[in-house]
Amino acid sequence: MTTLVVQAHPLDDSYNAALLARVQEGLRSSGRSFYTLQLAQDPEVNPERLNGVTQLVLVYPTWWGGLPASLLSWVQAMLAADAFGSVQGVQAVTSHGSDKVVNFVQGAWGRRYLRTRLARACQPGTKVAWHALYKIDRCTPTDLEDFLASTEQLFATKS
Repeated sequence: MTTLVVQAHPLDDSYNAALLARVQEGLRSSGRSFYTLQLAQDPEVNPERLNGVTQLVLVYPTWWGGLPASLLSWVQAMLAADAFGSVQGVQAVTSHGSDKVVNFVQGAWGRRYLRTRLARACQPGTKVAWHALYKIDRCTPTDLEDFLASTEQLFATKS
């Protein structure tokens, strides 16, 4: 199993960068094979990067209820290239400024898009798993650290 971790955030010192580091550490400790694509550093669309990828992990902040433009553009380009054919699982790791109820009332656009558009382009039966931190602007430092720890643990134990 090969995992591709795609991160969409322009800053190297952001909370999202810390999430990426914890995803990578969890994958390393689990012994799984993975590589990382950071869209801010390497925005080139190359469908061949998905050859043999069975697990796709998307690390991004939810902006205005959906995917950041760089990630949405990348997903759309990969959909157009029919590049998700080997993917068997999708895991989103994201943060929201709003709470879960507000996101739900607004239609949970990002989550719905991944389930209805991206997952359908993957292997039959592909599910989208969701790991989200809500109300990030109102979280305490302890809340933020707890979410980072739970993120690392998620990838350290998941097979």
